[in-house]
Amino acid sequence: MSNNFELGTTENINNNEEDDEELLNSFPAGYRFKPRDDELVLFYLKPKLLNLRLPPNRIRDVELYHYNPQQLIEKYGSYGEEEWYFFTPREKKYRNGFRPNRTAGDGYWKATGADKILRSESHEIGYRKALVFYKGKPPKGEKTDWMMHEFRLKDPPAKLSQDEMRLDDWILCKIYQKSDKSTKNSALISDNPQGVVSFEYGSDEFGEMDDNLYCEYLMFDHNPSLLLDDNFCDYYDPSLMPMAMVEQGRMDSPDKKTTS
Repeated sequence: MSNNFELGTTENINNNEEDDEELLNSFPAGYRFKPRDDELVLFYLKPKLLNLRLPPNRIRDVELYHYNPQQLIEKYGSYGEEEWYFFTPREKKYRNGFRPNRTAGDGYWKATGADKILRSESHEIGYRKALVFYKGKPPKGEKTDWMMHEFRLKDPPAKLSQDEMRLDDWILCKIYQKSDKSTKNSALISDNPQGVVSFEYGSDEFGEMDDNLYCEYLMFDHNPSLLLDDNFCDYYDPSLMPMAMVEQGRMDSPDKKTTS
């Protein structure tokens, strides 16, 4: 098996999953498949949409919205990362509309917060939407700790599928289970009897953090009372709610509207 890879070639368009696994499993301990958001869009989603060869990866093709997250992780191993990556098409909710159908297995995914614009070298390349999985039927579903980041390419190529209910050919999704907030917060506070905790976002000590974790650290620094609101970090967005509002204890965002 050759390990050579050239992005943008049409040779061996359909990656061989067995070859990918052989290569990735040959890496020394400590190496992980953990691309940044912009890398997921540029080096994996974009060539997938253009029908080009991808780098070796652990992204599986699946009809993601046919399953709940528990079914997906039982079928696909975590490889130690505790994150699962999938390419999936989306279906329309209504034939003549453009809203995606968020029903998934015995529940549904619900969008939270505004889309995050992804950039590479100051160029806008795509978008990331955060979603939470609810069991049951809307609007009375039971919220779970399963989260998903849904990545879309800006200006994707024309859809190839002739299915009228198909919204797009491919998007890229990352699924993970949110850590228990109460356990994590208790452990952090117990290290400091005064309950004063300070964090530096992006420091070497904490590495890359997702937006929800960053939000919780900010709340420790600026207004720990907000930790009592379990939903605060689901709709917190720095672009919509300046930190001054967090310091004042305002619970409502100027725009808490969520997109589908």
